[in-house]
Amino acid sequence: MNHRDDTNAASVRHLQALQAQHETDVGVILVQVDQLARINHSAGPEAGDALLEEVARRLETFASDELGPGSHVARLGGPRFLIAPATPLSLGALHAQERALHLVLAEPMVGDPAGRLAIRIAAAVITRDEPIDEQLRAAADQLARPASARDGAMVKSALAHNEVAIFYQPQFDVASGAMVGVEALLRWQHPELGLLGAGPLVTAARAARLECELTEHAHRVALTEIATWPAALAKLHVALNITAADLGDPEFADRFAAMVRASDVAPDRLTLELTEQAMLSDPASAAAQLSQLRALGCAIAIDDFGTGYSSLSLLARLPIDYLKIDSGFTRTIDGSDRDRIVVRAIVDLARALGLRVVAEGVEKETQLARLAELGVASWQGFLKSGPVPGDQLSELIE
Repeated sequence: MNHRDDTNAASVRHLQALQAQHETDVGVILVQVDQLARINHSAGPEAGDALLEEVARRLETFASDELGPGSHVARLGGPRFLIAPATPLSLGALHAQERALHLVLAEPMVGDPAGRLAIRIAAAVITRDEPIDEQLRAAADQLARPASARDGAMVKSALAHNEVAIFYQPQFDVASGAMVGVEALLRWQHPELGLLGAGPLVTAARAARLECELTEHAHRVALTEIATWPAALAKLHVALNITAADLGDPEFADRFAAMVRASDVAPDRLTLELTEQAMLSDPASAAAQLSQLRALGCAIAIDDFGTGYSSLSLLARLPIDYLKIDSGFTRTIDGSDRDRIVVRAIVDLARALGLRVVAEGVEKETQLARLAELGVASWQGFLKSGPVPGDQLSELIE
């Protein structure tokens, strides 16, 4: 992808050629990266450049895989990107692709250590009736306008219409093979697109500064369901995810405690999971909030351990009970000496600190065997089950 100033001209030529070849208007997708200035300020411009390069790589892979070889990806200047499919697609078809693109860009990125990046995506039709460069400029300007109202309306509508669903990823004991817990994962039951992952809704909530409201709603839905589970599931531990925004809210722990008491779910059945990045946002506030939650009876886990930027000293200072090994290590543990060494180091560190280790992303028996050799306590992954609705857990535990 060409990042020079002439990329706009190249994009215009590409769209002109498509219009001429197919004698039709051409749909495009515009992508904008928000909060880049914050990242440049906090982590340096090199981090911001690395982040934009990562976004570009993901867009190029997405365009080639989903929209066909020959699709055009260009940087329009600043944090804006353009995707033009290899063949003309309708606006409706492009809107359907936004779902997959949101998920691609929702995965954690190097260059965004605080995990606060927001991505805006919009589809537009470039007609043959007006100059292409003017249409691109107008579409990009529309995307650049403050989106908090639009994103906020989307999130509030999803919450008001009970579109937030919770699926549960089973967790198994390495030694016995028994199901010992689940991780509660947010899903969006979109009224038009069907069941979506968490990415689009979380991104919109982040842009509209409604992360705390979304987390609280998801926790309420999960706790309501857990309270009605049959006796066969009564001993399962449930992991709930929290964000940096939650820990930055001084009233979060109090609200969560009140919600747990009202649900009649025993606090010692709950584990709160956060990423290393969430700890870094405000370590002092994180320590205070996590200590309060632990005093309630909840366990605390660090998710995706080994992929962030946190100081190891934080593990000694924060009230942590579990470390979760990122699925990237699990994926190559049966073939990579380096990843085995990293996992062994994590297990040894956890043992020295009195912590348990959970492995994510287990898909093969060989991976599970290697994790058992290294001393990992429990695991989750598609080897036994992906995330499922709560009413399917009884069947799995049997």
